[in-house]
Amino acid sequence: MNIGTDCSGIEAPIQALKLLNIDHNHVFSSEIDKYCVESIKANYQTEKIYNDMTTRNNKNLPNIDIYVCGFPCQPFSQAGERKGLEDDRGNIFYNCLNVIQTKKPKYFILENVKNILNHDKGKTWKIILSELDKLSLFGYSVSWKLINTRDYGIPQNRERVYIVGIKDGNFEWPEK
Repeated sequence: MNIGTDCSGIEAPIQALKLLNIDHNHVFSSEIDKYCVESIKANYQTEKIYNDMTTRNNKNLPNIDIYVCGFPCQPFSQAGERKGLEDDRGNIFYNCLNVIQTKKPKYFILENVKNILNHDKGKTWKIILSELDKLSLFGYSVSWKLINTRDYGIPQNRERVYIVGIKDGNFEWPEK
């Protein structure tokens, strides 16, 4: 399974695959934080690291089976300026969509803060859902859920919105 990640951070998805003993090829990461890049290079054997996902040509990305991106939460967070999709970081969501449409992975996972659901009185989430619905034209079934990681054995009280897409299939959320 080839996996690519954007807004890769410390590569939690890759670490999860390693801990679950799931065979995978880590074909690309993308991260603008230099310390995260150093961590990725020190701990994982990714084939390619992109610095800024907004400046690359997604047609040139390696083929992937799974795509994961925790796109920036600052534009939607209660702690931020709440500019949403008007913030350059908020627009990275559209770059994620372009990766999915261009590379057509079998699976994708996107993640963001709980407040994205209520940002701008819910208008932002309606726009995001509308864009995700268009992925059905590419054969994707997309579902989302607000999940608290503590309900899944992770020792952290952290609510996040998870968006899962499967090409030519359906996803069933795991039990708490």
